[in-house]
Amino acid sequence: MPVNKQAHVVIVEDDPDVRDSLCAIITALGHQCVAFESAEKTLCYQELADCDCLLVDFNLPGMSGTDFLQEVQQFSDPPPACLYTGRVDPRIHDAAAGLQNTLVLEKGNDSNSIANYLQQLLDQSH
Repeated sequence: MPVNKQAHVVIVEDDPDVRDSLCAIITALGHQCVAFESAEKTLCYQELADCDCLLVDFNLPGMSGTDFLQEVQQFSDPPPACLYTGRVDPRIHDAAAGLQNTLVLEKGNDSNSIANYLQQLLDQSH
């Protein structure tokens, strides 16, 4: 995806402060941000299959981030995703390795790191 094109980024994060911070960073980078507090609500979003990338919390209430991404992988052209986690756990990386076009980013990274991960995802986008 060209750097100057506005991307449609979907965030799935249950913590409202983290969700708002991520949206602020994405919007400051010139992209459109749509955020949800749960995987279940996100799956009801009619434009989910058309988004350019996903930032998904690993530890969501109800359906987990990896379970959500497994559902998204069923789309004919699934968007690339970043599994966002506050825990350093090799099992999270193992779970992401089984998912197509999915990176892992640990919470607490600065906005430059988030911007770099976002660009990596957008470079893989349909």
